[in-house]
Amino acid sequence: MCKNLKKVLELRIDYLLNSGIDLKDIISFINKNIAKGNGERLIATIRTVGEGGKVDLSRERYFYYIKELYQKLKVNYIDVEYKFYNANKDLYDNLFKGHKKKVIISIHFFDRVFHPAEYEKLFIEMAKSHGDIVKCAIMPYTENDFFTYMMTAKNAYKMLKKHKKECIFIAMGDIGKLSRIWPEFTNSKIVFLSAYSENANNLGQFGRETFDKFRNILAKNGKN
Repeated sequence: MCKNLKKVLELRIDYLLNSGIDLKDIISFINKNIAKGNGERLIATIRTVGEGGKVDLSRERYFYYIKELYQKLKVNYIDVEYKFYNANKDLYDNLFKGHKKKVIISIHFFDRVFHPAEYEKLFIEMAKSHGDIVKCAIMPYTENDFFTYMMTAKNAYKMLKKHKKECIFIAMGDIGKLSRIWPEFTNSKIVFLSAYSENANNLGQFGRETFDKFRNILAKNGKN
């Protein structure tokens, strides 16, 4: 198993907000129940409807939630959607100057794929953000879509490294499962798996046992 690969738990705050729970109560509950040291392995995420999540928020409300999580929640990582960050960079950059948490700048595409030059332009723009990790996820239609994305993401690593950024490159769906099994191909540092089932869901997430099974196969073939 690659020593640089991080396995963390994502806290989907949008599910709780969608259930009518106040953000202040969410923060209080999580902070009281995080065991010592476990905050280093947690990602706080508010995924909005446009990117596959459960809440629809204005720019102002989204920033307020992110600010509260960034300043008060005892976790090491926070996910920030690129569309919101890009709409008001100065506001977010001023917040992130405190370096209280590792910031993941993320974007998801469920209904389109791109040419290599378009991916490269997007990755360069995201690399200029004030975040620490660039995350991009796509839903490929064909194997060619998948391999085009993966090769372009792999080649982006040197550019991201110059900007002192780590990366998470994910392809979703059945075709994209290999991106989770072999994240070292694109130098991705975090793998997202399912906490509920070993069988892959429509996003291509499967359970830990399935992940370990395929990782062991790769290890035997000298891929990790």
